[in-house]
Order: sequence, then C-alpha cells, then structure tokens
Amino acid sequence: MTTSEKILRTLLRHGAASRSDLARTLRLSRPAVSSAVEQLLRNGTLHEGSCGASSGGKPPILLEFNVDAPAAGAIGIDIGHETLLRGVLCNAAGEVIATTDATHENTFDSLLLRSAGLIDILQKQAPVPVRGVGVAVAGQVDYRKNEVVYCGNFPLKGREFARKLAERIKLGILLDNRARCAAQWEYFFGAAREIEDFIFISAERGIGTATYHGGRLFSGRAGVAGEIRDLLLPTPDGRGVLPIERALNEKHLASLPDGRSYLRRQSAYIITLLSNLLDPSRIVLGGRFREYGEEFISELIPEIHLEPERQLSIELARGGRIGAALGAALNTILTGFSTLTRQQGVSS
Repeated sequence: MTTSEKILRTLLRHGAASRSDLARTLRLSRPAVSSAVEQLLRNGTLHEGSCGASSGGKPPILLEFNVDAPAAGAIGIDIGHETLLRGVLCNAAGEVIATTDATHENTFDSLLLRSAGLIDILQKQAPVPVRGVGVAVAGQVDYRKNEVVYCGNFPLKGREFARKLAERIKLGILLDNRARCAAQWEYFFGAAREIEDFIFISAERGIGTATYHGGRLFSGRAGVAGEIRDLLLPTPDGRGVLPIERALNEKHLASLPDGRSYLRRQSAYIITLLSNLLDPSRIVLGGRFREYGEEFISELIPEIHLEPERQLSIELARGGRIGAALGAALNTILTGFSTLTRQQGVSS
C-alpha cells in the first residue's frame, strides 16, 4: 500500500487531519507525508480546509476530501433481502447523499434489471459523476474473476452478473460478500471505528461473518474466510443438530415457542467459539440482531464463556438496514484510491 493510500484511508476513517497528525498516526516522516499530500492536492483528491487547534505555534491546516472532485461519487447495492434491493449514493468521504430501494422477484433477470434501475435513479441524484458501483451479495465471490461462486438464496452463481450489469449501466462493478461489506463500513464509520480487531456477525436470511485482524479484513487464501454456514447447532429439543442457516432462519425461529431464547443461546455458543478461536476485542452484531436491541446484548453476555476469561465488548452494528450497501459503496471508494494512485503516478 502506498503512502498516498494510507493517507486517504486514514482521513476516511478518522476525518480531517494535518500533515503532522498524519505523519504521527502513520509513523512516517514528515517529508514523505508532505510529498504524497502535495500530489493529492494537485490532482484534486484532497483540499486544504480549516485550521486545527494550535499547540503553541501557527495553527495547522487540516486536509479534507474534495467531495466535488470528478468521479468522486460511489453507489452501493445490497442483494440480501428476499424481495427488496437497497441502494445508496455516497460522496468521496463516504457520506450518504441519497438512498433508495426496489422490489425484485428473485430471478436473475429481475435482479439485473432492478439493480440497473436503482443505479440509474441514484446516478441522477449525484452532484458529481459516479466512480463506480459496489454490489454486496449474500454469497461467496471470486475476487479475481469478479464472479459469484456460491449463492444459496439468489440465482447469481456463475451468471456473470457483474459483467452484464456493467454493460447496461456503463460503469465498473465490484462484487463482494455482504457481511464483509457491512463489516468494512463498521470499521471505517461504525461500531468498530476505534478498534483494530473485531468479528462482525449478521443474521438475516442466512448467517454472515467477517473478521478484522490488525486493522485488515481477513480474507484467507481464496477470499472466503469467515464462512460458517456448515456449522451445526443443536435442535431446540437437544435431540439432533441443524446447519446454522436452518437453525437460525427467521421462519424457524418464529415457529418456536421461545425463538428469542434459542437465538440467544446459540448466538452465545457461536460467539464463544469464534472468540476462543480468533480472540477479538469486540463482536459487532448486525442484521436481525439489531431488532432485539441492547436488552438482547445484556441477556447474551452472561452466556458467553471465554477461557481464559478476558474482556470482550459486544456492540450493535450502526449501519442499519443499508449497512451492506454502504460497505459496497465504500469498497468502490477504497478501490478507487488504489487506481487513482496508479493512474496519476502517486507512488509515494
């Protein structure tokens, strides 16, 4: 990762900062930071904003994203709900400009056409040209081919969805797993903004997880690390087992006399298992967990047993229902940083 990319990611996550702040945070020399910043100012990615607090001398000038720069916008689409697509338009700083949604019929053609329609609506609301589109999918993605390779709930596997959508809208498409997208947004803007190690767990039609370790999204060799859909959980009567996606499916929970208690017990087991394996400092719960609120977390914590005992905080995701779409848009912004530094010769 270049110095310029590190600077852009730091400003995105922590907001406006001076050159000295960036050098200190990134543990880089002041000349190295200044050289990269000057190029980012010249190409219009950043601009100098207000002055920061003085520590005794001249107040430092704060660096900010130029949200009016050409191709500074990004769109995110979330394919995760059985009947609803969600879309969001963000500026270069990751701030939400507009949101919209559309129903779909869960056929390939419907998903393709409705996604293109959402993008068209959001593009028309963009104050500057859009850089590209990120699509969060409830499935596994081959990142080298930009292709869906597993998708249990939507007919997208091996259908070249990204290529066909790009042909329709004339913009680049970047696919990613929706749990990873939502986790990425939580790391930069949400419940994990101030920490470097956490596990994101989301319960919707299926169960999705993503792991951040040392400030990096852990992908594994093939980019599918964190997949737990084959994990077996005990049935409510304790006489058998069910795959996690069936055990914690919304319809299954609704059929139980006390689905909330069953969800709590099994969630505590999952969190205990993952925490003992990966030792995060925080668990972030998204999807259906948000609907149960803070009371659910208070009931959940006593049932989590870590050996040896250690601190583990649990937070509800802050991205809300558009968290995956926000993360998909953010994916496009972050990829744009890398592309920008290559194309415009920012190699510092």
